[in-house]
Parts: sequence; C-alpha cells; structure tokens
Amino acid sequence: MVGTVRAARHDGRWAFALTAAAFASGLALGASVVFVGLGLLGAWAHTRALVVAAVAIAAAAILSDASGLRVRPQIPFQVPERWRRRMPLPRALLLYGVLLGTGLTTFVPASAAWALPALSLALGDVPGSFAIALGFATGRALPVLVLAVGAEETVLAERPHGLRVLRLLTAASLLLALVAGEVRAADTVAVPGGDPSVAAADLAWQRPGVSGFLSRNGTVTPLPGSDPAIGGALVAWHVGPAVTVAARDTLGPVLQQTLPGVQKLAVSDRWLVWRAGPEIRVLPLSDPTRSARVAEAKRVAELGRPALDGDLVVYHRASAAGSWLAAVDVATGKRHRLRFARDALLLNPSLLGTSLLYVRASRCSQQLRLGPLGSGKERVLYRLPPLASQDRGHERHHTSQGERLPCPHRPKPTTRTLWTTALSATTAYVTVLRPSRGGRTTPTLLAVPRQG
Repeated sequence: MVGTVRAARHDGRWAFALTAAAFASGLALGASVVFVGLGLLGAWAHTRALVVAAVAIAAAAILSDASGLRVRPQIPFQVPERWRRRMPLPRALLLYGVLLGTGLTTFVPASAAWALPALSLALGDVPGSFAIALGFATGRALPVLVLAVGAEETVLAERPHGLRVLRLLTAASLLLALVAGEVRAADTVAVPGGDPSVAAADLAWQRPGVSGFLSRNGTVTPLPGSDPAIGGALVAWHVGPAVTVAARDTLGPVLQQTLPGVQKLAVSDRWLVWRAGPEIRVLPLSDPTRSARVAEAKRVAELGRPALDGDLVVYHRASAAGSWLAAVDVATGKRHRLRFARDALLLNPSLLGTSLLYVRASRCSQQLRLGPLGSGKERVLYRLPPLASQDRGHERHHTSQGERLPCPHRPKPTTRTLWTTALSATTAYVTVLRPSRGGRTTPTLLAVPRQG
C-alpha cells in the first residue's frame, strides 16, 4: 500500500496530495459505515453481556499488542491488486481505503482491530462509534502516508521495531479508552424492584405487592411498609395512610403520622414530603401539626414522585403544553424551573447536592441524564430505544419534501420504560418497567456508575 501511494509522487505534489486524501477519505468512509452501524445495532440490543464481552476482548487485545504476540485470528486476504493497474490512482486508493477502513476485510496489523468493533457494539452510541471510526481510520492512514513520504516501503519488514512501537501505542490508547471511555454496564439490583431512594451507602426500594426493602453493607432488610424513602439519618414508609419516620440505623420510630391519600414519600433530617393525589405536600419534622402544599396539578397536568435533598424538593410536572422539572426550597418557599421541553417527557428527577438526575423520553430515545442543577453540560448515563417507532414521514414513491424525521436513524421501539431515579455519590439508580402477562408491569432496579 505504501508503494501504491508513493507512486503518485511521480505525477507531482498535487497528484500525490490528491491520492493521499483519497486514501484517507476511503478509510474514514469505510470505518464510519462499519463502526456507526455497529453503534446503531448496539443501541437497539444493548445488554450487560455485550459490555462484558467487549471489555474482555479489549483486555485480550491490550495484552496481545503490549506483549508483541502474533495477531490472532488473522485474515489472509489482500486488497485487489488489479485496481491500481486498471483505475486512476486516486480512485483505486479511495476503494482500497474503504476496504481497509472496514477493519476486518484484509490483513489486521494489531490485535486492537478486533476490539474496536466489539467496543462500538457495546457502546451503542452513534457519536462515540463515529469517534472510534475516525480514530481507527487515522491509525491506519498515518503509517502509510508517513512511509510514503520518506521511508522505504520495506522498512517495517526489515526493521520490525517500528511496528512494535505502533502496537505498544495502540495498546496504551485502547487501555486509556477503557479507563476513561463511556462504555458502562448497568447492574441489576432487584427484580422485581423499583422506586429507589438512596442516602450515603444505604439503598431502599419497593417490591410490588410485598413491601419496601433497605440494603446496607450487603444486608437486605424488609421494611414494615411500602414506598420507602431514605434521607439524612432517617427512613420513612407507610401502611395505608399511616406514615412512619424512623432512624435509619435502628429502624426505631421517630414520628408516626396519618396522612390521607399518601402515595410517594421523600424525607430528610428536617422534612417529610409526600404526594397525595394531585398534590405534593411537606411538613417539618420539628412541628408535624402543620403542613403546606408544595405543588398542585391543575386540570390535566400530572405530578411525579418527589425527591428531597436537604431543604430542596424536586419533581416533574407534565401536561399537554409540555413537561418540566421544578425545584422548591421548602425552607424559604423559593421556586425554580430547572428544565422544560415541549417535544419530550422529563420525568422523575432526583438530586444530590448540585447534581440532577432525571429521565428524558423523546421520539428518538429514552435517556437517563446527569447534569448540574442549573444549566450546564449533561451526560447520558444509560439509554433505551423509544416506546414508539417512526414511519417514513412520506408516502412510498412520493416526494420526501416537508418530511419531519428528527431522529438520526429510525429506531426500533422497545416495550421497556425508564422511570423513577435516585442518585448517590458514585451511582445512578433507575427503574425499568417491563410489561408482563395479565396487563401487569414488572419493575427492575438498575445501578449505573456515575463515572464522575
């Protein structure tokens, strides 16, 4: 390949530049088609097994390249030699680049080539897969172009130390990608289980039809009530309208109160918050005889499950006009609208300090998002396909003018739904709802690393 690119130098500087650009473009095109395609497939079929397999393949590739082991398995094919004799060099090099860019249709120079497709599949993310594609194309193009400019074509065969250095750099880059990258696995905490609440290292959740559970230091304890919430040094649950607030370490009752219509709870060292029908209310633990309304759903609006950190309550409100996340400081009464969307559902926020976790469900995907409480850059920690598919946006054999397809690709829908959340210093928790027989819904509680 080096000799083919170098041959263009005889036709002048511009001919060589055009040939080199064609080769690099072909590499980028071939890599983008393969890796982005794998990313799309991974977004549809994302499972923990894919992530585990990808990490295992990457670890084996790192060991192989760092140790200088022979690349296995190897592909004993070469690009068609006749192309460079029958076609103009730029066209031939473009096609050579497309073949080489796919990564696995010809000779594989490093074991990392086997890890990158697996990582794209496990990542399940189009921008991330595109970045992998560009990195792979750059890694294959640079040695060829550098050697074509100066060194002899046989330099790597006669002096294999250069290839050895390249494989070491490849292993180091792949290791860095694993450490700092975005491939993350979601661990299953409880099935069935949902509506998580977390404080420090303790986690509480609800098992439908049974009761709440509290997990501490690997020990799971059933609670004598439903819809548990933990915060500060306290835990709360209810049996019908009877609500109990207890010490989190001993489960000894601190407060018992009757709250008609109570459904969902949140608690901190100073406050008890609950949703009852179309209202979210709060009472100070220091004076449980008085309570106040935090929010009310009017007309066809819907209020979500409240979450509480210190004095700040967050919740979602959804209506035909859109959905938004709101925050209320129950000590001062000050209100904030944190997020708003007309074309997506913003659901079930939770917070820790200045970090906000919530679910964003749109026509294109469902995302578990983490960002600052105010405005700022957000990260997608976990995603699922949308709940509904999309049509072409126009009739078959008719013009596509005026079509509206906001998704970068046509996603395959899922029946699973991202729902309630909780946030700790290291982990984001989310409930995934899955329809089951008899019209029931089975919740699964997942734990996703925050990674910063």
